[in-house]
Amino acid sequence: MRLTKFALALLAACFTLNASAEMTAAQYKRWAHADNNSIYAAYITGTINAFGWANGDLVARKQPQLFCPPPTLAIGNQTVYPLLDAFFANHPGISEDFPIGLAILRALQGAYPC
Repeated sequence: MRLTKFALALLAACFTLNASAEMTAAQYKRWAHADNNSIYAAYITGTINAFGWANGDLVARKQPQLFCPPPTLAIGNQTVYPLLDAFFANHPGISEDFPIGLAILRALQGAYPC
């Protein structure tokens, strides 16, 4: 019994060594449009929300925003997907492991400069 538990723990450790918390360009290209209920869509939603909170905090502290969308625009996945698609189309040399969070930020900055 002890050997089985040890083997399972060792196996789990091997899988966690290869895990990555950052969504990549390759993962976005493969999964983002396929399923709006996927973990990838949730990741993009969370990233968009985080940038929104960061922008709100910057406004409150009277500092420059990261990007400046129109005040009536609600930015969500359906807004960001076309921006990301254009970002990757316009930057074909970007690595497949490019962090999607940074791609979202750059796409939003390009679409909504301050």
